[in-house]
Amino acid sequence: MFLICVLEDNLYVFISIFVAGSFNGDVLIDISHSLSTYQLFVAVDYFKDIFIIESSDCTIEETQKWIEGDPSAINKSHVSKFACSLKGQSTGWQKQEEKLRRAIRQVIKWDISQENPLGSVVLPLADCLISVAYLDVVCKDHEMFLNLLKQFSSLLKIGGHLILITGINATYFIVGKHKFSVLNIDEEGLRKDLTDTGFVIKTSEKMYRKFDSPLTDYEYALTPVCCKEKDV
Repeated sequence: MFLICVLEDNLYVFISIFVAGSFNGDVLIDISHSLSTYQLFVAVDYFKDIFIIESSDCTIEETQKWIEGDPSAINKSHVSKFACSLKGQSTGWQKQEEKLRRAIRQVIKWDISQENPLGSVVLPLADCLISVAYLDVVCKDHEMFLNLLKQFSSLLKIGGHLILITGINATYFIVGKHKFSVLNIDEEGLRKDLTDTGFVIKTSEKMYRKFDSPLTDYEYALTPVCCKEKDV
């Protein structure tokens, strides 16, 4: 129930961001944690070409299976149905899934242990980059966090937008029987880091927890929408 509420809240936020702002263009890059692709069911209405960057080989494999329509792929219909219902198009979820499949140009491996995480892959500069629950999960320390923010910036055009969803003041999350630590990020520090890496924060929204859950301990989720002002 907790995860469903989080997913639904995040979809509401993405729809409000895209409807309210001038967020559209040719290229969108998504760098999110695990199989968090629900945001793309909204973003596909605003961008022509979508590139998904993943850190895990098994996640890449699962994503490719879904793109190819493999019957054994994870079923995402509950997400596409909800996204369409928020837009008042509850009967069009199958078309929305096919639209997203056609828009995804490539699923690329991102190796954060390397100085250049994309290796030899060269992507077009993006109009928008989305990252959901990623930086706080993969970063071991603040230096790594700043380095990855700079990598994000390098993938964006000047004037392009970065949309983050990150947990504030979190220390852990649980998957199954396994507990994982996360980088503790505070809002003031995040705002400074974004400014220091060449971004201007245009808007930000807080999503407070609706009820307690032992699965994670974040205080609230912050969604800053940032414009890349300069290269750093």
